[in-house]
Amino acid sequence: MSKKTTYEIHELAPDQRVLKGQRYQKFVYYAAQTGIWIGYLYFTLRSLSILCSHSRTWQVWTLLLVEGVFFHLSRKEQLRAVAAGNVVHDGPRKRLRLMGKLDLPRVDVLLPCCGEEVDVIMDTVHAACNLDYPISQFRILVLDDGGSSMLEKAVTKMRSQWPQLSYHSRGRQSGQVFAKSGNMNYALSTLQQEFQPEFCAVLDADSIPERQFLRATLPHLLLSPESALVSTRQYFSNLPRGDPLSQTRSHFYTCQNADLDVLGRAIDAGSGAVFRRKAIMDVGMYPTYSFSEDWQLSQILHGMGYCTIQVQEPLQFGLVPTSLSGHAAQRKRWNIGHAQQVPAMLSSGSNRFSGRLRLNIALDGAGIIFGEVGCLFGFAAVPFLLVLGQQIPGTSSALIQFQLLLAFAHVTSMWTYEYLQAATTGFQSAPFAHLENKWLSSESIWGVMRFYLLSSKPKGSFVTGSSANSWNRITTMSFVTKLRRDLWDNGVFYNVVLLLATLGATVYSISTAIFTRRDSLVEYLLTTVAWPPLLHACYLSLKSHWVPVSYLLNPPQYPDRKSQTCRFEKVSNSEAVDEVESRLRQGMKRVGRDMLHLSRKLDIGDDAES
Repeated sequence: MSKKTTYEIHELAPDQRVLKGQRYQKFVYYAAQTGIWIGYLYFTLRSLSILCSHSRTWQVWTLLLVEGVFFHLSRKEQLRAVAAGNVVHDGPRKRLRLMGKLDLPRVDVLLPCCGEEVDVIMDTVHAACNLDYPISQFRILVLDDGGSSMLEKAVTKMRSQWPQLSYHSRGRQSGQVFAKSGNMNYALSTLQQEFQPEFCAVLDADSIPERQFLRATLPHLLLSPESALVSTRQYFSNLPRGDPLSQTRSHFYTCQNADLDVLGRAIDAGSGAVFRRKAIMDVGMYPTYSFSEDWQLSQILHGMGYCTIQVQEPLQFGLVPTSLSGHAAQRKRWNIGHAQQVPAMLSSGSNRFSGRLRLNIALDGAGIIFGEVGCLFGFAAVPFLLVLGQQIPGTSSALIQFQLLLAFAHVTSMWTYEYLQAATTGFQSAPFAHLENKWLSSESIWGVMRFYLLSSKPKGSFVTGSSANSWNRITTMSFVTKLRRDLWDNGVFYNVVLLLATLGATVYSISTAIFTRRDSLVEYLLTTVAWPPLLHACYLSLKSHWVPVSYLLNPPQYPDRKSQTCRFEKVSNSEAVDEVESRLRQGMKRVGRDMLHLSRKLDIGDDAES
């Protein structure tokens, strides 16, 4: 029987900004419950009113379907908040530190890469070598699926100073056959036969870990034997001011994954994860049926009875794609990965999982793709519904008025919930941020269709940071060429057309009503163009499609990687976060002046080391 080791773990003072946001949590819980039940009541009454009326036209049912799409997406957020609110817990996750230097757990830091710039990879390697952890207790394994001789030489040169560092390659991989998951499994199954660490950490090729990375993450696993994995929030050092494309993913980390963390079901965000090796081996290592291997691993762990954790401390700083093409390609790849969940769970290869787990994974993938299809349909339908001006049906004036009252309450409850949720994050996350990249829905759906129907091979690489992709090459491009690429190759032309169509339809509907109605103008507007749920859908559409248009009209300036890396190496962790936070705040002044205040207010303000 092995001797049980006792570790010295200290608890740091909590971040006061996080505690400040917690005062809204109870209100969020009740607002979510209220929004759900008002929504159910509203849609029940609306459906019955249509069925009992003589105006059962396709326009009426289409409007109800559009309303249902956006309610469904909001309800998913609300149900998650209610589930988290039902769990008894003592506030936000504690900030912990593993102390001492003797008898600490052995860790392998896995650094998978495939075609990224050697300088970028080596910056991460240097930071990993300088982690505050006993050299004898951890190794850094550079896992190169790109087969780069330059990288091998650079790593070999460093080994004289850092003997725990090593280079490994399975040979050059295409980047298409789930290279990252296969690369990770290669390390787990082949490279760890003699040295089997208790824990493993994963860092993307462009993610610089903070020196306390291991000491800040390991305590959560050491204190929670049922937990298999701890995910850390990804911060970015090269964000442009204002973060116009919402590349911080603040809503995911501060709202969605924060609620899942309370439930013990946090999603592995990829880079910055630390896991218990035995647990990952027990579930069959990393799944290779999807590009989103980290997301799939989380679901498999949950289905096998393990808990997963999220830590929001700033423990790593990565790089975001610095072009619209790179950002769109990254999101498209994620959605292809989710689409792969469904057929994978129907194949014989998934029989090792229980029927319930296979169903949950398939439904999760289908639900995510349905959200993309629903937004594409909902946004496209809005201008047509505005122009058609179909009045809300009802068997009596009183019933129509009651529907209007309930519709107003329904929309108000959604907005109340969204603002309270944003307040809990200090407005790091904006209201309705769960729709923050739905302007890419058409491109995502087309990408999934092309992957399955035309060709599963990309022009470059599925690795976003690979130099094989054109958007990562430094080239001088004329304004016209760049505009054509963004409009056509990235589908922004569709966003421009839909934005103008929605604005035009709104103006047309209102002006037509004003100049043609002789009586009951207000009542007519409230039951057509100003019907609260339709007005709400119109706002969401305008807000969403304005994002890429604003990007084209006022292209952001991404900070230079090298200058930011040097700057962040010279300052403390908290100063680095404040630097990013200031950059986003300054951008808000410009964003706030954009049309109809459609751009979201985003901020990064997170933990500061005490």
